[in-house]
Amino acid sequence: MAYKRMSAMEFYEIVSRWHAGYNVSQISKARGGDRKTVRNYINLAKRAGLSREQPLPEKDELLEQLQTLLPQKEYDQPARSVFLPYKDEIIQLVANKQEPLKPKTAYEVICERHGITASYTSFKRALREHVTELEQKPKTTCRFETAPGDEVQIDYGKMGRLYDPLTRRNRDVFAFIATLSFSRLKFVEFVYKQDQRSFVGSHLRLFEFFAGVPKRLVIDNLKAGVIKADLYTPEFNRAYREMAEHYGCFIDPARPRHPKDKGKVERAVPLVRELFRKLKALHLELDIARANKEARNWCRNINGMREHSTTGLKPLEAFDEFEKDKLMPLPLEHFETPTWKEAKVHADQFIQFEKNFYSVPHVYVGKDVWVRATEKLIHIYLDHTLIKKHVRAQTRRQYDSKDFPKNFEIMLEDQNVQAIIERAEQIGQPFKKLLLQVLAPHAKLNYRRALALLRLKDKYAKEQLNQAAKLAIVHKIHTPKTFETLLHKIDAQQDEQPLFISEETRAMMRNSDYFIH
Repeated sequence: MAYKRMSAMEFYEIVSRWHAGYNVSQISKARGGDRKTVRNYINLAKRAGLSREQPLPEKDELLEQLQTLLPQKEYDQPARSVFLPYKDEIIQLVANKQEPLKPKTAYEVICERHGITASYTSFKRALREHVTELEQKPKTTCRFETAPGDEVQIDYGKMGRLYDPLTRRNRDVFAFIATLSFSRLKFVEFVYKQDQRSFVGSHLRLFEFFAGVPKRLVIDNLKAGVIKADLYTPEFNRAYREMAEHYGCFIDPARPRHPKDKGKVERAVPLVRELFRKLKALHLELDIARANKEARNWCRNINGMREHSTTGLKPLEAFDEFEKDKLMPLPLEHFETPTWKEAKVHADQFIQFEKNFYSVPHVYVGKDVWVRATEKLIHIYLDHTLIKKHVRAQTRRQYDSKDFPKNFEIMLEDQNVQAIIERAEQIGQPFKKLLLQVLAPHAKLNYRRALALLRLKDKYAKEQLNQAAKLAIVHKIHTPKTFETLLHKIDAQQDEQPLFISEETRAMMRNSDYFIH
């Protein structure tokens, strides 16, 4: 049987029980040791002057006294000593700055070089006891604890694939995971997208789940939250920043490539992935709505009722008792999630947003602006200044007549309009006349239509364009699609070849008057 070294505290336990009146068998049964061992240590205490009739010294003094009584027996360890002659060689292999070997690899190298058959366990013991140069300091983990209601850590994790009955195909599923840093209570929502609307929407449901708002949001540097990552001046997504301002909380993005900055939520990703796989195994026709319902139940009643290894508390109980009242209250007004998008003001004074066009004043032509869209309104900003507001378009084009100067002034002075007229003149006078007819009602409103007509010169010859333009002027055909249809008809007529008629056939032909009686 292997030798077990007795500690001073274990010796103290034996002496304390013996002094309290326990016999050898009772002490042996209580501690799980051999009776002979217990008896030997009791005899050792008696020889040191301890007895049941006299009170024991104070604990610290007694422990110090018992430490000196413990046997200091050393056992021969020949296998361990086999590696000591190669101490410097081991250090050179493991501590090499350029190509260091792991201890297991260094052990294999030493054994192969010198024909040693000792075990790897003996090698490790030799390193720990004799090769002090290789002692590694334990890694220091700095755990930052926060006050109740102060912080929530947020992350996304890819879960797998799930059938979406709406699109009738399998889609990637991601988990939006949030962990309150104090209580460790979690919120999980499965989503198909990680865009700004989905990201902000998950936050709104997160706040409703906790029935309050933490002071700080610690997030990853994903594009839905952070447009440009920077340690000191990060640029936030406008919709996300607007949401944080509405709820009165602050955004603290973690440093790029530093997952430990939000370690409390990072550790939850494998747990949630296992939950997702479990739900798929239990529910063969699982959809995302059912998965989210089960996820909320897991957050509260399953994971929320498990004792956390760090805090020693159940997350849901810690939340209800300490953290819930510390969260900021939800605002009375519901937050409507906007969509923000960058756009360029075209030469015709229109910006394009979701396949519709909205006008802006002439002075902003060529500038990059930001479009903020809600369900009913479109707001257009230059930097952070509102320059135009529109009702969300029910038709393809939404414009304000006040944004445009007089059409005559545009035709004479605007360089962009003059440029397309000059390009039309290079094709031919009929085509130029058609373009002027298109621009006449209002050059800016019909600017894109004129450009579309000009682009047809890449597909058709000038003669064809001018021939079609003459007909289009007469019939007032101004739309590019109808004009191109006209070009196709002209091409078809030109491709028709006259039928060859022989003299014999011609002799049999009669004029239409022949058949009139």
